[in-house]
Amino acid sequence: MHKKFSLKGEFVKNVITLMTGTIAAQVFTVAVSPLLTRIYTPADFGVLALFTAINAVLSIIAAARYETAIMLPRDDGDALNIVMLSASITLCFSALMQGAIFLFEDEIISMANTPLVGRWIYMLPLSVALTSGTQIMIYWNNRGKKFRQLATSRAIHGVGTGVTQCALGYGPGTSLGLIGGHVTGHLLGLASLIKGNLSSIAASRPSVTRERIKENARKYKRFPLFSLWGSLFDSSASQVPLFVIASFFSASITGLFGFTVKVLSLPLFLISSAISEVLYQKITQLDNTNPSSLRRYIIGIFMLLSCITVPFCLIFMTYGVEIFSFVFGKNWALAGEFAGPLSIAAGVRFMVSPLSVVLYLNHNVKKGVGWQVTYFCTLTAVLLLCSQQKINIFLDAFVAHEVVLFAIYFAVIVKATKYRHGQDADHTQIPLVSEAGAMGNASVK
Repeated sequence: MHKKFSLKGEFVKNVITLMTGTIAAQVFTVAVSPLLTRIYTPADFGVLALFTAINAVLSIIAAARYETAIMLPRDDGDALNIVMLSASITLCFSALMQGAIFLFEDEIISMANTPLVGRWIYMLPLSVALTSGTQIMIYWNNRGKKFRQLATSRAIHGVGTGVTQCALGYGPGTSLGLIGGHVTGHLLGLASLIKGNLSSIAASRPSVTRERIKENARKYKRFPLFSLWGSLFDSSASQVPLFVIASFFSASITGLFGFTVKVLSLPLFLISSAISEVLYQKITQLDNTNPSSLRRYIIGIFMLLSCITVPFCLIFMTYGVEIFSFVFGKNWALAGEFAGPLSIAAGVRFMVSPLSVVLYLNHNVKKGVGWQVTYFCTLTAVLLLCSQQKINIFLDAFVAHEVVLFAIYFAVIVKATKYRHGQDADHTQIPLVSEAGAMGNASVK
């Protein structure tokens, strides 16, 4: 008999392990945020928000999505070949970015059509390489269920980011201090992951050959052919609100919006990222051993996330202004007003996004692309139509769109769990004896 979802067992233990490191990182982030909001202006945070938004979109495609296939091979040698393939593509992509920026800097800044874009674009290739490299190593760690190593890396990343941003902000700070801290945090976190995996990489290193890299590139070509474009639309759509606000509203409004989204994401990301990473390992296991139990398991996770979301939204809808004014200062009271409606958008994402790991399975790769394209197109259209309205109307339109589209997304995910006799021969199979892990880029989209 298959195991029903419960709050006991390996799944929850692994989630708690990951949450421990994330808690350490997020507690420090929360602790330094009141200091950062008094060092930097909302406009500075606007620049950081735009930088991280562009970085998020580009890092998604930097490895052509091959990194999401690291979990799938039965053999660790094949998995390491995919790691090397992903890393090589990332380095080439970042090098091309650096060359394009060097040659066309003025044109790029002009095309951006916002005063928030400046000389910091030279830091983008490095940031993209570090972010993509971190995701590659996260998959490799999760394959081996090295959740403690991931927890340590997250703690180092969070502390490194906060300390650097505070140090660079002395004097007073500028947006470059915030961006420098962001890049430093990723650098320290990635270094920690690499150091903790030197032995496992060395053990499988003899299996890495040019021929096997090419073989795995062909075997998992669905990821660059299909998953890449769906993920690009999905990641771009997640950043569309900020891009539109940066183009049609002031730098301060952009900073207030970006900071509010970050604050709301902190407690939810704490849970959703850990669940996503452990859930992927569990889903691949169930898909191989008992696919008929997938739907029940997914619905159980959804109900648990829903119970967390409701009180979260009520708190910020009722006391958002008071919370932001007290913690971050009176200059951030407007961000508290934004927090009410935006908590609903964050809540629906939190309930559904972790479940999207179901669509990472090789035979499910195509299923989410239609929704992702639809989401991107409809969101862009809605926000552009409302771009000339007041910010409160703009936010209400955004939230309404989120509720409707993520309800559709949940339906797509549930449908993808439907058990089919004689499933495709190329569906993801990870045997119980393998040390398969999970990844979490689907946490807070």
